[in-house]
Amino acid sequence: MSLSTQVKESIENAANCMRDALAFAARTEHPVTITTISDILCRLESLEQVDDLMQQFAKRDDEKTNHHRG
Repeated sequence: MSLSTQVKESIENAANCMRDALAFAARTEHPVTITTISDILCRLESLEQVDDLMQQFAKRDDEKTNHHRG
């Protein structure tokens, strides 16, 4: 099951906000804050890639199941 359009858009919006926060934080905030924002941004950006990978695994499972039936 892939991420819905609404979820993808919300994640993209959140990532954009975190990029803005990171840009501001880089000027004045403590390094721990910058690291934490960077980590959150990285996790948000990886969600779509993980979703794509999971879809590929599901597709392979479906192909194997259909191959054994037919």
